Amino acid sequence: MLAQDRIPIAKLKQAFGLNEQDAETIISALWPNGVFPYALWEEAYKLHWEAAVSHNRMLYKALKPFSLPEFDPLKYHAPPLHIYCDRIVKIFLDIATKIFVTALKEGFHHIIASTYEENDKYFHDDMEYLFNGLSRIESEHNSGINRPFTWEQVLTGEQFEAVFEDKALFLSSGVLSLLPKIFKDTIVLDKSAAVNHLLKYGYSLQQKVKGISQPLVDCLIKTSLASPPEKPPAPSMNAFPPEEPEPPAMPLASSEPADRPEDTPAEASATPFIVVPRYLWEGKSPQAVRNGMRERGYADPVIAYVLFNWCNQANKTRIGKWLANKPAQEDSTHRRRASNLLKKADTLNIASD
Repeated sequence: MLAQDRIPIAKLKQAFGLNEQDAETIISALWPNGVFPYALWEEAYKLHWEAAVSHNRMLYKALKPFSLPEFDPLKYHAPPLHIYCDRIVKIFLDIATKIFVTALKEGFHHIIASTYEENDKYFHDDMEYLFNGLSRIESEHNSGINRPFTWEQVLTGEQFEAVFEDKALFLSSGVLSLLPKIFKDTIVLDKSAAVNHLLKYGYSLQQKVKGISQPLVDCLIKTSLASPPEKPPAPSMNAFPPEEPEPPAMPLASSEPADRPEDTPAEASATPFIVVPRYLWEGKSPQAVRNGMRERGYADPVIAYVLFNWCNQANKTRIGKWLANKPAQEDSTHRRRASNLLKKADTLNIASD
């Protein structure tokens, strides 16, 4: 069973009405200490697959030693979900060619049941095609009994190789397109950190799911209110002092450069590069870009620059509203704020990865 302090992203999406962009933002916000990409797959392996792999390795010496994929969060500044997904696809293919379909199906259903609230509604046709195909292959090799193999049956080495060669061919024909569809939903997060993050940005509980209830949300809100407020960051290396209260700015490698002669070219400035990873802005809504970048500590001039130049948000009034602490202001005020932020951003070296 999944630990009570953790929750799959699919249940968060259902509980708080999140879309895919919201899900990516919260995964990035909690990375790396609050994100566990393999948790459910490791659980399924220990409960349903490990014994079957060991059993077949003992009987059929041709099997190579097996290990779960490495989880190496500290290697990456941002969560490399495509890399982790590719590893899971590879490892599932490896397991499917080592154990019989009954155990494989039990472990996969454990993952689906743990991930989705009403699990019978998700990917039914895909799973039926996958496991019916594997069952058919085993049945065809099972001495005319017309049913999948069981643990009690002992195959010859030739029979074993023939069965799993056919299964490998079946799986490699594109059947495993199912796994990328569900992988992101199976990613597990630190439940309290995830819910607190969503509450902080104005999300509310839309419906109760297993592991997230209104009493839990109310308890986290009370705990947050009872906690002493964080001290404001000491003024130090921010690119610009805010004109009005703003979220903490991203610290830069050095403070503003000292005054220089007018004939000194701007390119000679020691102003460091501010790198904004592509995953924070590409293909995302302006609100998701703002939330994700503020969570990572970027100053508002940098956020305005990204929205205006990379996200094709040419309307300065909207940019000003998205970055305002007081949205109920005149359009001219929002427009002026955006212009000032963009003017400040022009003095910075902003780049994407």
